[in-house]
Amino acid sequence: MFSNDQLKELIEGKTIGDAFPYNTKNEQEIEAHIRRLVFRIKRIPHLQCEAEWDHFGSGYASFVELFCWRKEDVAVRKVNTDRWEEERQGIIIDVCRLALAAIMGEDVRYKVFRDGEEIGGAYGSLLDAPNRLRVSEHLQPAAEQIKLALNEFHLELLEAAAINRLLPFQAKIPTLYRNPKDYLTMDALFYWED
Repeated sequence: MFSNDQLKELIEGKTIGDAFPYNTKNEQEIEAHIRRLVFRIKRIPHLQCEAEWDHFGSGYASFVELFCWRKEDVAVRKVNTDRWEEERQGIIIDVCRLALAAIMGEDVRYKVFRDGEEIGGAYGSLLDAPNRLRVSEHLQPAAEQIKLALNEFHLELLEAAAINRLLPFQAKIPTLYRNPKDYLTMDALFYWED
């Protein structure tokens, strides 16, 4: 896992790692690496995937969030002649921009459409509740394929038990998800400051 010194570097926004491209500390190289990973995941048969590259529209996110789903896990409900809702059950993968690390869990996302245009929606995050770092049996086949892709790109899929521990030192993490007294090891790697 990560030493306390490494966790402190991550909190400061420093890139760590001995393997390419993280050893270059070059943001463009790291972003390109993650883009290649997304392209690889999109090649998994029957799996759709979208990525949030733009720091959720504001601030800074130390990770890129992917959401992957199968068409068979989409439910459509027509509200009226020009409006409908989609419910997508799928897998979230947060890929750290600062270290060769990722976390994975499950989410249900909702999108609302009017006249073919998306007008709203709702979704969760792996960071808001530590118990979200699991994937149900129903989605395990897709999760196994995603794990293979993460391994190909030398990304360590972090286990919930290891990163849901309280941070072993005091810190100030620019995160919206927890108060300082409640910081978890996960917060050192995956944070979003708005």
